[in-house]
Amino acid sequence: MKPINITWKEGEEFHEGTAGLNAWHDFQGYGSVEFLTQEDLAIADNMQQWFIDNEKRIYALVCDYVNENYQELLEDSEFLDVFDEDSESYETCVGEVNEADMRAGDIFKLMQLSAFVLHHPDKNAVGMLFECAWDEEHGFGLVIQGDEIISQDGAQVAYRGL
Repeated sequence: MKPINITWKEGEEFHEGTAGLNAWHDFQGYGSVEFLTQEDLAIADNMQQWFIDNEKRIYALVCDYVNENYQELLEDSEFLDVFDEDSESYETCVGEVNEADMRAGDIFKLMQLSAFVLHHPDKNAVGMLFECAWDEEHGFGLVIQGDEIISQDGAQVAYRGL
């Protein structure tokens, strides 16, 4: 993976950062992966270093969580209802999928990363936004603090303040 160097642009509600990422480990990016924060940009270097120091742990937590909970996420979404005798595949925001793809739960085919929401390094937390095949309207969001997923829901949950 290429080194991460975030360039920040000050915003009114969220500051936006770009790092030229179109993928993160095995997750494809949904366009260019953004970084967002509400923190003072004076600590941008510290937030970036925290992310670099913790990204392998974060990646492992995301993969483990989604793999362990995928079936429940799929059932809650009622996405499988789109497949019937006339429709063997369905075009989603992450590409065309079929029922076998959905049941197999290949998260790297069914999810694309949109953004990271960085917090003050002392909070030891990050939010993540994904586009996903099973919920195109709301996406999928996670908030990780320490070694735990403390919240998951639609993508908006990733903006949650800590």
